Amino acid sequence: MSSELISFLVGYAILVNLIGIILIWLKQNTEFIKIPKKVMNTICIVLSIIGGFVGVLVGAEMLGYEQDNKLFKRWIPFFIFIEGCIIIYIVYQNIK
Repeated sequence: MSSELISFLVGYAILVNLIGIILIWLKQNTEFIKIPKKVMNTICIVLSIIGGFVGVLVGAEMLGYEQDNKLFKRWIPFFIFIEGCIIIYIVYQNIK
């Protein structure tokens, strides 16, 4: 892989994970943002799909976000597994 692509992917991962942590922090620690739980869980799923699963999990654990069992116990680990498989496949294809 080229160094530009690696730099982009690392920057993207950091940005998306920071967005996940900041979003959960805003939900838990501020009064001016009123996001319904169902909408917040949907946002967490979308962030996890696009690569922010670590930020969502870390933010939820650190900040005491009420974790919906179905979402945080089933779906986010599923996205971690799928995206891990994709990363392994991409790295394997570039090693050949």
